[in-house]
Amino acid sequence: MKTKALLYFLPLTAGVLQGFSFAPARAILQLIALSVLFICLSKSHGVKQAFAQGFLFGLGWFCYAISWVYVSIHAYGYQPAFFAAAAAFLFAAFLSIFPAAAAAFSALSTPALKKGFPLAFVLGTSASWGIFEWLRSWVLSGFPWAASAYAHVEGSLSGYAPIVGATGINFLSALIAVLIAVFVLSFRDSTRRLVCLAAMFAVITGGIFFGRIQWYEPAAQVHFQLIQGGVLQDEKFSPMGTLTSFERYLTLMKEGGAAAETVTVLPETIFPIPLDRLPKDIWKRFTEGTDNGSRMIFGGFTRMKDGYANSVVEVSKGRIIESYSKRHLVPFGEYVPFGFRWFIDMLGIPMGDLVRGSSSQAAFNLGNAQAALLLCYEDLFAEEVRDWWTDASSPNVLINLSNLGWFGDSLALPQHLNISRMRAIEFARPVVRASNTGATAYVEPDGTVAAELPFMAPGKLDVTVTTAKGAPTPYARNGDLPSVIFMFLLFFAAIALAITRKTKLNRLQ
Repeated sequence: MKTKALLYFLPLTAGVLQGFSFAPARAILQLIALSVLFICLSKSHGVKQAFAQGFLFGLGWFCYAISWVYVSIHAYGYQPAFFAAAAAFLFAAFLSIFPAAAAAFSALSTPALKKGFPLAFVLGTSASWGIFEWLRSWVLSGFPWAASAYAHVEGSLSGYAPIVGATGINFLSALIAVLIAVFVLSFRDSTRRLVCLAAMFAVITGGIFFGRIQWYEPAAQVHFQLIQGGVLQDEKFSPMGTLTSFERYLTLMKEGGAAAETVTVLPETIFPIPLDRLPKDIWKRFTEGTDNGSRMIFGGFTRMKDGYANSVVEVSKGRIIESYSKRHLVPFGEYVPFGFRWFIDMLGIPMGDLVRGSSSQAAFNLGNAQAALLLCYEDLFAEEVRDWWTDASSPNVLINLSNLGWFGDSLALPQHLNISRMRAIEFARPVVRASNTGATAYVEPDGTVAAELPFMAPGKLDVTVTTAKGAPTPYARNGDLPSVIFMFLLFFAAIALAITRKTKLNRLQ
């Protein structure tokens, strides 16, 4: 009875450890957490028990990693603590379906492990984990937040990012974790343990080797001023919110001024009203710093034919010269899923039903560099970031504008920074971030955070960024498709091996 309870308690605890491994990035903890789950799966009796173990792992993982959902609903949606906790739990439970399904499918290869044939378990478990993490990135709009790969942004596996992206690293981390599990389970088989160690060594060494390759060429230097307003969400949408934001950002921008070659970047939706409703005197005072030809990039709501969009505009000499409208809208925050209008109205989310931007939009011209724009959590979707690489142009720098004020001083801020770091490595391009409450930072193409402002406080970050050029990385060219095909082939190979093994054993009996 105690052993059975342990097979459920350990996955839940390991899931919390998995959630704990993302901010700051702790690759070792992530591998330990996943290997504990896989050891428990090896002891499961059938698909149902494996599903339950995977689900409990997911609950621990997501209840911790996305606990900031509670902050958003309770602190800024003004909902009772019980309701906010219930909503956050239900969201975590939904996301937990993916690791649960991965565990259930891995159970198809568990009998082969129990009969002394671990290869099917190794291949089936790692492949099913990678496949369902990939599914989580796009099913129902997708939400691959706190994916295993982000725990490895500072580890050796990050060397694979320019080749296979986060999707491939999700698989590779699962592969190492299942090898650890088999190593632990094979305490009486020294040969098998040696094979596991050799396989882990090969994967890790490969990451170190690829991580030493410079996938880009240094290009032009651009001087950026990154502005962090530190305007709290309830303050921003107060009756005086427009003036509050205006005065805060104007004060920060005037500190030191901006030379003609400077690009000033401010966060997402810095004003709580659409830009076409902004009083002309405020617009004039706000943009007068660009009269010398310098450029200002900031987020705001812009009018489209069918409504308003969450956009980024580039201003020079007081006028908008380029704009970008967000493509991947946030469910419940920027568009209303079918049947949930009551929920949006209850939370009182302003501008909660926006228009989606076109999938093909031009990069911003910064004079001597091209910039790809990413609004809020758009940098979470690497396949969509790839859209900026076309036959005609290739960006030299990625710019992310965010407003994480909805989530307070929570894990969301450092987690989002690590997501941007992974995109920098995948595409071998520097990333500059301007966020209302953090993280406002400059990330180099190898994922190193070169400069950063403290969270939750107003400030200005002056950085000279060496942009990047050169052929697209293998991941920028090919995306997730090669990894996904490979994982499916491995999974079917694992099932075939398990069936073959079972057939041979039946013949011998």
